[in-house]
Formats: sequence, structure tokens, C-alpha cells
Amino acid sequence: MTPVAIVRSVFDSAVREINALEARIVKSEDDADAMLWEQAAHVVAQLDAGLSQRELAAQWINVRKGEPYSKTHVVHTAQAYGHFNDHPRPHFRDVYNSIANSTSGKVNRLLHQTGDYEWYSPREVVEAARDVLGGIDLDPASCDVANDVVQAAQIYTVDDDGLNQPWRGRVYLNPPYCQPEINSFCEKFAQHASAREIHGIVLVNNATDTEWFSRLAAVAAAFCFPSFRFRYWQPHRETSTALQGQVVVYAGPDRDAFCRRFAAIGLVLVPALPHGREQVAG
Repeated sequence: MTPVAIVRSVFDSAVREINALEARIVKSEDDADAMLWEQAAHVVAQLDAGLSQRELAAQWINVRKGEPYSKTHVVHTAQAYGHFNDHPRPHFRDVYNSIANSTSGKVNRLLHQTGDYEWYSPREVVEAARDVLGGIDLDPASCDVANDVVQAAQIYTVDDDGLNQPWRGRVYLNPPYCQPEINSFCEKFAQHASAREIHGIVLVNNATDTEWFSRLAAVAAAFCFPSFRFRYWQPHRETSTALQGQVVVYAGPDRDAFCRRFAAIGLVLVPALPHGREQVAG
């Protein structure tokens, strides 16, 4: 056999191995997808039998993390199964991700059943928010780890259910980037700001075509569109650059302080107020 033939034989063998692995990968993915649909069916059956979403989430363990899933993960799983319970079905992860991303303005991906939808606020945004507000009384969508950076006097975790708790004072909000939570948190912030029960800062994606952004814009005294992509973080993981641009929304009495401080972060805009509308104060 000539040297050229030997080299060609080696290449052919390598390509055959690549194709063999491709076939095994496809089969593994198909098997995993079938198991995801089966698991979702069990989730729906337990909910139909009377187990609450919160109770199921507390008992459903994320093996990779060694901790329970969130209630939101249970909701999305059940919704995915309810959307497509006929055959043939699309891939479960595609359905789940479509539901999680619906009007949220942030890409959420179900990869190996992580159920991740929370990313913690970048330090530079939180520090600027504290400077403007003079401190943070409440972060209504947080956890103990995230509050190491936010340093709010009070936080509501997913177990506290911040949507059903009182909001007062200076509020910093980085809502969960999934539906229906992002809509609900922004709506609650806007209601309290409009009633002058709070003033504060919200960090969200610049999804200006969404209903929840319109509600925030209606009470905003100023906006900051950052000139760079923020890097969000989670403990024990690399930081993640946001997949789209963000906006910082300010509702409060000191618009000038916000404009001065956030000018170092990006483009600051002040809305033209309709005749008769006053700036929202805390």
C-alpha cells in the first residue's frame, strides 16, 4: 500500500468514526427527548392529583445542582406538555424554551434540565443604583447569594413569593427573566410607583415592544441604555454576557441624580411627559 493510500485509509477510518458517533448522539438525544416528555407527563399527573406546584418543586431535585427546582420550572414543564400532547411532537426542549422566552426579552434555555432562569445583577449597576437611591430598602426578587452584591435591607426570595408581599421604600428590581413572572413583577413595580408608595430602579432587557416594558415606561422618570452588554453571574459559574441589550428604568423624585450617575454607563434619556403628568416620586 502506498503512503498516500495509507493516509487515505486513516482519514476514511476517522470519518467513519465521526459518522458513527453522530448516529449515537442522535439516538441519545431522541431517547432523552422521549424521557423528557414522559417526565412531563408524570409532572402533569401529580398536579392533576392535587399536589401543588410549590410542593412538587420542593421535592423535584435537580441532580446536577443537588437542590430542588423552582416553581417556575414546574409551570413551564406542565405548560409544555399541555401545548403538545399529541403525536408527532416537537423536541421537548424547543417547546419548553419557547414558553420560557415568550415576551420575556431574554433567552432561557433548558439544557440537561438545569431549569436556570435567574441571573444575578452586575455589580456596576447595583452600585450605581445605590448611589442614586441612597440605599436599597427592598429587593423583591432575590436570594441570599444575590444580596451579597445588592445589599438590600430586606429581600423576598422565591419561597417568600414577593408578588404577594408588601413593597415599600427604595426598591431595586431585577425580575426573573421568564413568563409570567417578568410581567407580574414589572406590573407590581409600576402600580406601587404610580401610587407613590415606592421609588426605585428596574434592570430589564430593552424589549420595548412588550406589555411589561410599556407599564414601566408609563411611570419612568428616566432610562439608561447601556453602551455595553452587562455580565450577569451565578455562584460557582462563569459570568454570562447578556444575549441582548438592557435598559435601566428609574422611577423616582431625583431624575438629575440618576442622569448624572448613569451617564457613565450609557445613553440616558428622559421621557417627554404628557401635559398634566407629574414626575413619579417616592
